Amino acid sequence: MNRTLCVGLLALMVSGCEETPAARDGASADRGPGDSAATTDRRLAADAEGPGDGPAAEAAADTASAAHDCQNPDPAWLHCDDFEGLAGGIDAWFAASGWTEALGKGDPGRLTSSTDAHRGSYAVYMPAAASAGYQGADLIWRACDGTNKAGCPSLKGYSTLYFRAFVKLASDHQKVHHFLAVGGGPIDDYWAPYGNAGCRPNGKRAMGTTVDFKAGSHETFFYTYYPTMSCDSGTTCASYADPQQICDDCAKKDMPCLNGLECCWGNTFKPATPVALPLGKWLCLEMMMKANDIGQKNGEMAYWIGGQLALQVKNMEFRSDSKLQLNMVRLQHYLTTSDAAGHSNRAWFDDVVVSTQPIGCN
Repeated sequence: MNRTLCVGLLALMVSGCEETPAARDGASADRGPGDSAATTDRRLAADAEGPGDGPAAEAAADTASAAHDCQNPDPAWLHCDDFEGLAGGIDAWFAASGWTEALGKGDPGRLTSSTDAHRGSYAVYMPAAASAGYQGADLIWRACDGTNKAGCPSLKGYSTLYFRAFVKLASDHQKVHHFLAVGGGPIDDYWAPYGNAGCRPNGKRAMGTTVDFKAGSHETFFYTYYPTMSCDSGTTCASYADPQQICDDCAKKDMPCLNGLECCWGNTFKPATPVALPLGKWLCLEMMMKANDIGQKNGEMAYWIGGQLALQVKNMEFRSDSKLQLNMVRLQHYLTTSDAAGHSNRAWFDDVVVSTQPIGCN
């Protein structure tokens, strides 16, 4: 994507570059340009592994029971949505769904229902229609300690989260800015994970990873923020943004630029052999993130396509504070009008599960 898409506004991390999810104090979702030098192939050969390497490489498809669904969930499941509630309309569905935020819900050109379902009668549909400026949408789940609602005062936290969704991309699908994500924030601050684009994580405020894919080829990769990530230097950043403004804003969030002026966008981790998402048919995509123990580099992340391990990355250090835990997933097909270049990148989602254990494709 063109670096200049959000120049100025992105540096300020305000809603002109992205939609603010129920924003507090102007906070906005954590998004960056996606194509800066720091994001180019940060795969660490010793840490990114293939099938059969380590505990996360268990075949996810073999660990789940076909007997479980949203009406009879596995005890490890934290959230389940088969979207059959859409039969009563999108507002009634959302009120009962357990999702905390739905960006684009008020615009059927961005978020609506569809009878083109993986199972059952309904799926959620993100049409990125011309009437909506070709924008995508985003469903956010947070592990509130109590009623699930945006801004809940306290959150539950988990050391490991699995997130599975059945996905269908239109046969003429071209691109996405950001896709499915797992992450989290402090258990006592709902809003901390939002509005951190451009900042080097401090191990206390937020952690997260996204499964994204290349425009055109749909080859998948992880897009990840972590404290020791590679960032663009101030000199490089100055060619497309204002590094001083970015660093000033990051300092206000206790993430000062200790290495001099810099701009930090998610680093990419790619499979050794490219793994692309198919178009025009339903596919099972599952991802996992494991937080590191404090003071250790034993965090992990992995994703599976059709039950087959595509990428596993080990030896990660995402956090330095035990209050920072995993408690968020995003079912997103994020696009802006500038991203889309006048094309409707349509996507459907169904049979979504969030769990503390592998889920599989049954």
